[in-house]
Amino acid sequence: MSAGSLRRETVFAALGAGLVHAAVASAAIVAGVTGTYAFRDEVDYHLPTIGKFAAELPSPALGDYQSATAPGYHLVMALLVRGGLDGVPLHLANASFGVLLSALFAALVARWGGGLVGLLAGCTLALSPYTVNASVFIATDNLATLLLLAAFAFARPIATGCATMPARRAIPAAIAAMLAAGVRQIMAYSAAFTGAAFVARACAERRWPRAGELVGSALALVPALLVVALLAKMWGGLVPPSFQKYHGSGGNPATPVYALALVAIWGGAAFLAIPGFLRELFSARALLVGILAAAACCAVPSSYLVHVRFGGALWTVASKFPAVADRSVLLVPMAGLGAALLAAYLRIWSRSTDTMSRGLGAYALLAFAGMVLAQTANSQCFERYLQPLTFAFMTVAAVAMVRRNARWWPFAVAAVVSVGGTALELLKAGE
Repeated sequence: MSAGSLRRETVFAALGAGLVHAAVASAAIVAGVTGTYAFRDEVDYHLPTIGKFAAELPSPALGDYQSATAPGYHLVMALLVRGGLDGVPLHLANASFGVLLSALFAALVARWGGGLVGLLAGCTLALSPYTVNASVFIATDNLATLLLLAAFAFARPIATGCATMPARRAIPAAIAAMLAAGVRQIMAYSAAFTGAAFVARACAERRWPRAGELVGSALALVPALLVVALLAKMWGGLVPPSFQKYHGSGGNPATPVYALALVAIWGGAAFLAIPGFLRELFSARALLVGILAAAACCAVPSSYLVHVRFGGALWTVASKFPAVADRSVLLVPMAGLGAALLAAYLRIWSRSTDTMSRGLGAYALLAFAGMVLAQTANSQCFERYLQPLTFAFMTVAAVAMVRRNARWWPFAVAAVVSVGGTALELLKAGE
């Protein structure tokens, strides 16, 4: 395919996904929807923090405020408030982050999987209830995820071997990661994307990373880690003092279980786009991995528990099922299925002879692993922290293997599921 055709397909997918998200978010904003979890967070936390910063500009007090996140998003919105934005215009400005996020993801997928697959995958993310909620209401999620995905995109050519001068990609990736950490400090793990890209490239070429690559990877960590270190020094912890008991009281061992269960749903949708994937999934090898993973997941509690393990569509469904010895009878088998899906994918990855595809596939999986490790450090396991990026990373991994041979219909089904979830969320809010 010519460069011009590829560019047109990428623009088509990006514009389509962005416009779909803009239409849904704008309609909900103008309609004055209220009552969702994001609306409550807006009223109780984000708007008061933005108002506080706006009143204190140009020297806002950052030592403690009513949000568990870094102050970057609230400072941006405070500047808009000081500039005269309020009400619907302020919400529409916030929705632009979701539009850009949807467009960027669609473009990333279209670059490898083609315009239709990119559009459908982009619409799946654009119509996710977690993406829509963060655009309809004042929330940090979409801006933080946008910056993280930008860091991922900047480092991608390193993984595929297309970067003739990797430092040119590592620098903007490190800057994007630093900005992401400034919006939500947990996103500092995106600073490791440069290192993940170098490691992925080494895996694709079946070699060890070189010394220069390791040094570059370490240097790329510095900006984001400095941001987190400065915030931690100011707060006396990893979150503002008001939230240290709720979000900073230790890790949550249920998070990896929940993440694997989400892979069973959203990774399943992405991997079904690979022709022949089911044949590999139904192998004895994948079955064994799934059984062993489910057994390992029984080592930690995974039942629904308010203020520890709750918050999200899958948690809500899991709460309707019984738990045996504090282990969810729904999430544990689903986690085993998620592990089996990853095992089947890795088998396909290992047989590929295309180093570009292998590099990108490994890169996406390493990024997913980084997300899970980072989120496990949070005391709370909320689905909105995991679902959008689980789908994003699994989708990139899938299209990396088959490129333009990716099937489009699994992403159409995933988009319909996203529409259903968002519709239920908004209808429930309107009751």
